[in-house]
Amino acid sequence: MHITRLNIQRVRNLKTVALHGLQPFNIFYGQNGSGKTSILEAIHLLATGRSFRTHIPKNYIQNETTDAIVFAQSLTEKIGMQKLSSGEQLIKVNGDTVATQGQLAKLLPLQLIDPLSTDIIDHGAKPRRQLLDWLMFHVEPEFYHAWQYYSRALKQRNSLLKSQRNLSLLDLEPWNKMLSDYGEILHSQRVEIVEQWKIYLQNDLAQLLPDLSIELEYSAGFHVECGLANDLINYHQKDLDRRYTEYGPHRADLRFKTPLGDADVVLSRGQKKLLIMALKLSQIAMLHACNRETVVLLDDVTAELDLTAQRRLIAQLSQLGSQVFMTTLDHESVKKHLHDLSISYQLFNVDHGQVQVVVP
Repeated sequence: MHITRLNIQRVRNLKTVALHGLQPFNIFYGQNGSGKTSILEAIHLLATGRSFRTHIPKNYIQNETTDAIVFAQSLTEKIGMQKLSSGEQLIKVNGDTVATQGQLAKLLPLQLIDPLSTDIIDHGAKPRRQLLDWLMFHVEPEFYHAWQYYSRALKQRNSLLKSQRNLSLLDLEPWNKMLSDYGEILHSQRVEIVEQWKIYLQNDLAQLLPDLSIELEYSAGFHVECGLANDLINYHQKDLDRRYTEYGPHRADLRFKTPLGDADVVLSRGQKKLLIMALKLSQIAMLHACNRETVVLLDDVTAELDLTAQRRLIAQLSQLGSQVFMTTLDHESVKKHLHDLSISYQLFNVDHGQVQVVVP
């Protein structure tokens, strides 16, 4: 869905925000601390159930209030979320209460492109696995079902490992079977999607990092040649000692290889930012090919990218049918890019939490 109307209440320092007639590109400018990023945070909260700035709801819910509300409307859908300071949430789609965040995520595929962060490359497997699973969720219809069953089995197995010292293979056999069955399904799904993703990624790498050769490699998280069932048996004692499940798709990873070594070691910070852009743009392109358009959040892009990179990014997002919400300190440069590329946009000034439309 592309958002035509957005309402935000009680998020950080924002006054009540009520935006109408939103465009393919929506630009929010103002001084640091004015509340620009909080608008992106609210949209992210609606689509994912969490902030990209903090894991603690009371940190983004306004002081002396107990909840925050975000509502969005497209031409065909109305979605809303009430987030309580306790972490509980109420989700509605077209006026009906729904049970899971996944139903909102399906309606509102969302990508955050934050050029300040290189966490995906530098900080362990989890952010890379999350990047892959975001793509899996949106392009592989059976992925979420398999992941839910796998996650339940993993939780139960780990709970047993933590609570009991002398578990036998027979004690764990039901959970081992469920883990191996659904783990192999997840692995085969990931292998297929990663192979498709590589094609889109190489196209974007050729545009953003034309002088570098970078290959994407997928690591399953277990010994594929033996199978997950055998790993769970062969490393039974190690799991007992460590009190958690060592092998499985929950330990999968993505690696980025160059002729000179791993990307996290050999690439400069600027090259890492462009690699992350290529990863996310290639995912958006893959969804676009599946007739799924993405809402994209761009936070302070003009502060980190030169004018050529800015224009290339804006042009590509427009070609992919994305709706963009962007913050910037340099709105004049962004306006020029959008004007030159003939892209429809709306400009908003943010000042001390107050958001106002700027008439051209």
